[in-house]
Amino acid sequence: MTLQRFVSDLEEGDVFVPVRYTLSSFVIREYCHGNAEDYPGFHGPTAETGGLHVAAPTLSHIEKIRLYKHNCPGGQGPKARIHVEYFATQFAPIPAGTELVTSGKVARRYLKRGRTYMEIHIEVRSALTDELYTRYVDTTILAYEKSDENPENTDV
Repeated sequence: MTLQRFVSDLEEGDVFVPVRYTLSSFVIREYCHGNAEDYPGFHGPTAETGGLHVAAPTLSHIEKIRLYKHNCPGGQGPKARIHVEYFATQFAPIPAGTELVTSGKVARRYLKRGRTYMEIHIEVRSALTDELYTRYVDTTILAYEKSDENPENTDV
């Protein structure tokens, strides 16, 4: 296990220590302002959302950052990472004030065209009922580096 170091040190099979917290209206609203999410229910309670302030499905990016900050306090490591793609499945709206547990693991770490990729799987659940709210798969490029398989870093 390479937890408690850098994100770039994570290895396939590493399991993140789960993070438990209460999702605040402030985090939802500020995230949505920063990402130009303009649906009114993401900025406060509305009749359409049953009087609830709900999180945007893309807020799952914050869950990844929570896991990294809690499990990799050294930060990203010596090289910047590049977010490549993600797939999020939202099973139910998450209201502000909900106590959540975010868990995850490094599902894959692999080399492609001279770049190190990492795929992590994350789940967001109710801390009280264990209801699954979000399942999230995130792929990141950790580094652009030469390898024995591709010493010139040419696309293969």
